[in-house]
Amino acid sequence: MKENYPDGKADLFAAFLERIPVMLRPYGYMAQVTMQSWMFLSSFEKLRTKLQDNGAIISMAHLDNMVMRIAFGTSATVWQKQGPSTCTGAYTWVTLADIQDGKPNKFPPDNERNALASRDKFFRVGQDTMAVLPGSPIVYWLSEKMRTSFALNPSLSSIADLRQGLATADNNRFLREWWEVSFRRIAFACTSREDAARSGARWFPYNKGGDFRKWYGNQEFVVNWENDGAEIRVFGTEDGGRPRSRPQNTDTYFSPSVSWSKISSGAPAFRYYPNGFIFDVAGTSMFVESLDDHISLLSFSNSRLAFEQLSAIAPTLNFEVGQVSGLPIVQQLLDENLEFVSVLIDESREDWDSFELSWSFSSNPLVTDAKKQVLE
Repeated sequence: MKENYPDGKADLFAAFLERIPVMLRPYGYMAQVTMQSWMFLSSFEKLRTKLQDNGAIISMAHLDNMVMRIAFGTSATVWQKQGPSTCTGAYTWVTLADIQDGKPNKFPPDNERNALASRDKFFRVGQDTMAVLPGSPIVYWLSEKMRTSFALNPSLSSIADLRQGLATADNNRFLREWWEVSFRRIAFACTSREDAARSGARWFPYNKGGDFRKWYGNQEFVVNWENDGAEIRVFGTEDGGRPRSRPQNTDTYFSPSVSWSKISSGAPAFRYYPNGFIFDVAGTSMFVESLDDHISLLSFSNSRLAFEQLSAIAPTLNFEVGQVSGLPIVQQLLDENLEFVSVLIDESREDWDSFELSWSFSSNPLVTDAKKQVLE
């Protein structure tokens, strides 16, 4: 698979998508029913590019989970072999509601009322218009205005440095929740690796992603980074092997950041992290110069527009660095609501610190309010 189908090696069905067009005569057709993952995932980006450079989607029935009686979405696609094409394809979105007794309802809708109800199920889209999106995902349902925003605006990577962090290769060994270790051996608020090494501490705050939470929080873990991560760096070499850990992008460790959880069951949530954190591969982060720039990033990334854009290029809810970095920046959203976002960060911080999960916890807010009422 790796040698013969390098662009389809991620899954067996994708090898057929790569192989069959080679067997076709010019302007010949192929039709395949496959998993839908090739349409979106970054691991199939080269395959999508190859298919779109050498053929055109004539039609596609995009089938929701369980329509084919399996738990995953599928795509039934008809291709025509030709050179780079501006062909307009026909796309249909099919759900279980469109199926009765194992047979499809009438397509297309047979009256005006049904047509209005099903307007979001039928699309005619030019293949070249989807190519402007980062990674060229097959997102036929995207509006023309949204596609234009990708084409005309600079990407998020032009104003921020987006990075993946530390992969320890053994979290059970190197990670702890902060209350499991001696508080005196944790160094908070270090500003650089040199500062961390001088502290003599063993444990340092660790951004591991976590649950859905906007603005601030998810600060529960610490990582063993004693002596600039000496133990992590050599992990796996004890028997003469190669290091198993990957301390990536160490120049950004301990810098303030805006971060999000790589995998989500719903909408992404972006949070501010101050100085002092090492970050994980699942706590992917972006870095800018000043606090105001961080606030601007949060203003944009937690907006409804950013969510709609991400839903288009990452519909599987796996928010990779490459996908987030490709979001088109709308300058107006960067400049608006900065005071409001600062308040949201502060309120989210107060909320986080009001629970004993926070290392900055001082007292229960209910007890504090009761004391105030007594004094008054």
